[in-house]
Amino acid sequence: MKKTLFFLVFLSTFIFSKSFAIEVSMLEAEKRIIFHQLFSKQTCGKIYEQIEFGAKKKLKEEVLLKAYHNIKRINIDEEKAILSIAIDQRTFSYKEPGLERVIFKVLAEQDFSEELAVINETVAISKSKKIVVCEYDLNSGLEDGKFFNFFMSYDNHLKVQSNAEPQVLIYYDGTVEYAYYDEQVEYAIPEFNYRMYPFDNHELRFNISSEIYDKLFIERSDQFKVLLNETKDNDYNNISFPGWKIARYISFPMSEPLVDVYSDYSKHSIVSEFYFQRNWASYLFKLIMPIIGITFLTYAAVFMRLMDGRIVTLCSLLFTFVAFDFVSLGQTPELQYITLLDWLIFLGYTFNIITILFSISESYFLRQRTSAKASDLGDVDRVYLNRIRFYYKTVMPVTYVVTFFMGYYFMLI
Repeated sequence: MKKTLFFLVFLSTFIFSKSFAIEVSMLEAEKRIIFHQLFSKQTCGKIYEQIEFGAKKKLKEEVLLKAYHNIKRINIDEEKAILSIAIDQRTFSYKEPGLERVIFKVLAEQDFSEELAVINETVAISKSKKIVVCEYDLNSGLEDGKFFNFFMSYDNHLKVQSNAEPQVLIYYDGTVEYAYYDEQVEYAIPEFNYRMYPFDNHELRFNISSEIYDKLFIERSDQFKVLLNETKDNDYNNISFPGWKIARYISFPMSEPLVDVYSDYSKHSIVSEFYFQRNWASYLFKLIMPIIGITFLTYAAVFMRLMDGRIVTLCSLLFTFVAFDFVSLGQTPELQYITLLDWLIFLGYTFNIITILFSISESYFLRQRTSAKASDLGDVDRVYLNRIRFYYKTVMPVTYVVTFFMGYYFMLI
């Protein structure tokens, strides 16, 4: 693909060795489209002088705005509860009826200069009039009233940063396109439900909406539809991010009627929704299974004799639970509820402490009878101690499992 693209650019440069450039576009939809100015700066300056599409503050006719955005990467800072979306390119385009007449008029004033011959050849080659002829600075164009301001913005965002100035591209067929590059948008995500952490799944959406509420409609561009289909066919691997797997990504236009006296108007936006799952395999092997294993060792320690260091072993396992608790800190924001991992660690704590208390009680029972081990007890005391041990070894595992699933159930509701 790159070799083919390079060949086409080289061929066009060789044939038209003047200061004109032809539009170059990537055929792969997930990559940014690269445009080059076709008309000379002088011609584009004359076109700029004659257009006044932004002089009107309201739309006089219905406009269909076609939206496109190409997500480059997504990142979640769970400790700060911040979602960052890096967008490679975002565009909105519509057909401006008066633009073709302005372009024709400017070319006619130049006695249909050589530029017209060049663009006619380009149209014949591409079999389309969808060719970029000029580009301008968007902010200057809006300030000068040259282009209509649709007031497109991200809803409920915290911050938007960009390393490139937005531009306006005008096409030979009368299309006006607003292009934004290298944007990074930040959102607050306090609504994430971490109860099932680290087996949690989440949904989120971000809206790009317009403050023009009348005679405006928003639709996905054909290029955007291709991009969405290719992203789906790629199993969303090109936009998945470390620690997470995107299971669904859809984007669609939405129109919401305003309320009260403005009910005849609607808020128009393009909505993008994500459903993503945490990659829990590493958590399973690094946290969950070791915690369950340590809990099992806590239970197995009951089968040790006191004189073999059962209490010391249990205290060592207790410190291990503390270490795992510290490891889990900072993985999620400060929450008002406990997660599945918190519950698992808490049960391990509880099971360990109960086992230590049981062992201390058993040691006290033996000291009261001046015995170092159970075999030195009398028949009655030995039978009583064995019965207590049996109840503990039987009841505690059942209680642990039942308590775990009860906590799991209440986390789901």
